[in-house]
This record gives sequence, C-alpha cells and structure tokens, in this order.
Amino acid sequence: MATVEPPLKDELDIVIPTIRNLDFLEMWRPFFQSYHLIIVQDGDPSKTIQVPDGFDYDLYNRNDINKMLGPRSSCISFKDSACRCFGYMVSKKKYIYTIDDDCFVRPINKFTPSIV
Repeated sequence: MATVEPPLKDELDIVIPTIRNLDFLEMWRPFFQSYHLIIVQDGDPSKTIQVPDGFDYDLYNRNDINKMLGPRSSCISFKDSACRCFGYMVSKKKYIYTIDDDCFVRPINKFTPSIV
C-alpha cells in the first residue's frame, strides 16, 4: 500500500495562538501531525505551555517577540489572539492555516452524515 503525502506538506505552517496547554491537538493529530506548528503563547511568558509529543513546532512568547522586534514589538497585540500575527511573520511557508486553541473536531456519531 502506497503512503499518501499530506497536501502542501512543505508549503504550509499552522499558527496557533494560545493561553493554555495544547491537549486539544490530540484530536487534530491525524490532520496536523505532518505539518509544522507555530505556537504563539499569549499571556504570562513564565508559564510553561505543554504540547503533546510527536508534533513539529516552534513556541514563541512575549519575551521572544520583544527580543526579535525590539521597540516595534508593540505592534503585536496580546490578550486578544492577535498574537497570531507574529506567527504569520515568522513563517517561511507559502501558506498559513490558523486555528484557535478551543476549536475541536466534531465527533462522529450516528447523526453525522458519512462521506462515501
């Protein structure tokens, strides 16, 4: 059986602004594991954000943004998920997909139409 390369694998970054641990990524694993994640931590930079094992990611916080942008760092607002803009800035890929840390995969049940 031939393996199928994920679409846009080398052309897509996934940007996630977050204030919490990223346990929600487990449900997205089948979709996101093949891609590079750019995680931008909002809030307290001393807090450690947990990312499930097996994901390829870079994690940035306010300290990183201040260090990289210096006096211009104020253009990246925080406490409103607009910190994702920093993820857009550091991505080197042609395409960017973004998702919030509170977006969940819809569970399949008997009322969910199946795709044939």
